[in-house]
Amino acid sequence: MTGPGNRPKMLTPGELAAQLGVDVRTLKRLRDEGRGPAYITLTPRTIRYLSSEVADWLTGDTAD
Repeated sequence: MTGPGNRPKMLTPGELAAQLGVDVRTLKRLRDEGRGPAYITLTPRTIRYLSSEVADWLTGDTAD
């Protein structure tokens, strides 16, 4: 799953929340608890999720 220029596809918390059918606050809680999909902190206020990491998390292929 790649975006333009063969870069990995990155999702904002809002985009991922919409795809999962949850609230953005739920994603933050999962991050804080260490239970959600792996994410990247670009700046202290800019979080992105790699679509490949989200797919792994959803299928249970990643370690907790």
